[in-house]
Amino acid sequence: MMRNKVIIYYIPISLMKNSEYYIWVLVGSIILTIILLSMAPLVPIDEPLVYRASSGVTYNLTIPVGVSFSAFIALIIFIISILLISTFKNDYYNMIIDTSAISFVFLNYLNYYLIWYVWRPQMQMLPFLIEIVYNHAATLQLDIGQIVIVIFLYRLYKRLRKPRSLSGPDEKL
Repeated sequence: MMRNKVIIYYIPISLMKNSEYYIWVLVGSIILTIILLSMAPLVPIDEPLVYRASSGVTYNLTIPVGVSFSAFIALIIFIISILLISTFKNDYYNMIIDTSAISFVFLNYLNYYLIWYVWRPQMQMLPFLIEIVYNHAATLQLDIGQIVIVIFLYRLYKRLRKPRSLSGPDEKL
C-alpha cells in the first residue's frame, strides 16, 4: 500500500551575491518592460488622433497613451508586490519588487519623453514634482517615478549594508 508523500520544495533564502542579484533584477526588468510595452496596443482609446485647429496639427495619441498604460501596470505590480511580499527575506520575491520598480521608472520617464516629443511643452523637474507648461498654461504633477527611485535606492542601501560587528572581545570571559 502506497502512502501519500508530501514533497516540500525549499527555495533558498539568501544564496545570491549582490552583484548576481542585481544582474537578475536588470534582466527581469528588461523582460518585464518588453512584456508591458507589448500590452500597449491593448489600451482602449476613444480618439487616437486629435486635431488642433489653431495650429492645424494632428497629434497621434496612440503611442503616448499606450506607454502610459504600460507604466500604470508596472506601478500596480510594484505597489501590490511591495505591500504583499516586502517582508519576505527570499531573494526571488524581492526580485519581483525591484524588477517592477526599475521597469516602472523606465516606462514613466519614457512616457514623459513621448509627451515632450509629441506636444513640445516646457518641462522642469522639481523634487518629487514635474512642472509642465504648454501654451502658457502651467501644471504641477506628482512624479511617482522619483518616489519609486527613492524606495528602490533605500532597498538597495539596506541590501548592500553589511552588519557591523559589536565592539569588544569576540570570546566570552
